[in-house]
Amino acid sequence: MTGSDNHKPIPRSVLIFGAAGHIGGPLADFLHREAPQIKLRLVSSRPEGLEKLRADRPYAEVVTANYMDLSSLDAAVEGIEGVFVNSPPEMDEQIAMTNLVTALKKEGTLVHLLRTVGLQPEANYRRLPPAVREAKFGLPMQHPGVKKILDESDLPVTYMNLGASFMDNFLWMKGGLVRERKLIWHNRLIPLIDPREIAEVAGRLFLSDNHRHIGQFHTLNNGHDLLRYSDVADLMSEVFGEKITHDGSLEAFTKEYGAQFGPKLMEIWNFFEYERANEVVWARNDFVERMLGRKPRTLREWLEEHAELLLK
Repeated sequence: MTGSDNHKPIPRSVLIFGAAGHIGGPLADFLHREAPQIKLRLVSSRPEGLEKLRADRPYAEVVTANYMDLSSLDAAVEGIEGVFVNSPPEMDEQIAMTNLVTALKKEGTLVHLLRTVGLQPEANYRRLPPAVREAKFGLPMQHPGVKKILDESDLPVTYMNLGASFMDNFLWMKGGLVRERKLIWHNRLIPLIDPREIAEVAGRLFLSDNHRHIGQFHTLNNGHDLLRYSDVADLMSEVFGEKITHDGSLEAFTKEYGAQFGPKLMEIWNFFEYERANEVVWARNDFVERMLGRKPRTLREWLEEHAELLLK
């Protein structure tokens, strides 16, 4: 990712939203390890989360900030050149990204903003079914608006489109695996990726001097796994050495996850149905491999690593 005509500044300071999460945390660790000269500032949206974040990552400055509070964003971005944004679900992105853009433009020090989104590539907003439209804080409704706000800001943005299911989502599904050796999940076709490698890609984008990433929309998957969950159950059977069955029915999904997802359960199911109706758009790509300089982790490798945790 280097060349004599590259001219993107490498940020000397990086602000990480979602630093306690499964992408933001590993991103902070990667940057600390690979570029310890970069000043890291980690954001907790909850004051009660500050001490744990400080204890987990003592090498970084830790601050409280809230997307809905412009003054807190002004303080958080002070002197910052790189920003990683991975926003929580059910947040009003229109307000949040408008506030962030306002704060960043006021400060005037930004050289690279990484923004995660989660969209089927080239998804057409007008084709969204009513059930998905009505979930106004869902990804298909919010993230096109996020991109529009950031595009129109003229800030130096790279979009990391998380066009894959996270491998560690299988940890949510361990209840059925432990009780019945059954994988209970909607049976749509989807690529997969380890979120630790999303974090490394983000880190390498920050450390790249290639200006061509600015303004780009990169869709990330591991370039290998494009599977239905019934296929995943078969793979689990091979890896675990015992039969794993699959149940992709709404009845089983409701029984298994009703308490966890509550009134959002049908919104989640409708989103999965929307993805299944448009699943032909998914394609494996090698962007993650090119950024990492190695083959990304396969689902088989991830399952081998987490077999004991998933079954007990």
